[in-house]
Amino acid sequence: MRLRQLRWIVAGLAIATGVFASPARSQAEVQILVEELDGSGNPIAGLSSFSVGSPTGASTFFQNYSYSNPAGHFTLNGATGTNSNLGTLNTSLSTSFTAGFTNNFDSAAGHKLRITVTDDEFTSNGQVAVLKNGASIPLDLRGGSIQVDSFSRIFDPTQANPVPLTPGAPGLVPTTSTTYAADGLTIGGPTPQATDSQPAGDPALRNTQSNVNGLASPYALQQVFIISVQETGTIIKTDTFGGSASARVDPGTTPAVPAPGGLVLGLIALPLLGLRRTLRKRAAV
Repeated sequence: MRLRQLRWIVAGLAIATGVFASPARSQAEVQILVEELDGSGNPIAGLSSFSVGSPTGASTFFQNYSYSNPAGHFTLNGATGTNSNLGTLNTSLSTSFTAGFTNNFDSAAGHKLRITVTDDEFTSNGQVAVLKNGASIPLDLRGGSIQVDSFSRIFDPTQANPVPLTPGAPGLVPTTSTTYAADGLTIGGPTPQATDSQPAGDPALRNTQSNVNGLASPYALQQVFIISVQETGTIIKTDTFGGSASARVDPGTTPAVPAPGGLVLGLIALPLLGLRRTLRKRAAV
């Protein structure tokens, strides 16, 4: 009896030691990276910001973010809504922003803003899915035109991306990173690019989607969108503009597998054989 008790005590100590010795899991599962790009579309050193957060609660979780730098051309505030904390099969990221200008703004320089939003805590039962992507600019800008281009993808946050999203980044970047955009092996998408603009563009271009053969668990949902502004008259630098981008995963439909030809013929033959036997019995009577 004492030997059995001793074994239980030793086992309990081993479990407790393992729990306390294991590294604590980070609770930051949402990452929002804002970058200012030059006229060639390259990130400008020092002109970026990171926001990270941990989705909690019983409703959609919102993470605020901002970007402002005296050397940049833009200022920006926004929020991302996610429902990864709810564990539902219909999952989504929705990101809105309100932006303005600094005194450095020069339309001829062609600067843009790129926002990369990632949540890597979505769960799945492995089902097929549809990844939907959208872009929206609701209001125009006095003296200028605005455009938002967005795409979305799904990736496995436990596997390294053989072609890193950010050049020079390590193969596996978590959402806790404040150096590189979160990354992993793409398993869905990227979707075709969605585009919206003001003055009003083509509504048919505002939404795109891609079919996904199967989801890992957990999986990451990521949206990337680029905001560009052109001066068509005279932009008043105290004015602001806004827009949004969205990414949504809905359960898909597994294609029906056609029955083999022999099985189909057999299924057809069974009722015919039964009818033939019935007719024979009636004839014998």
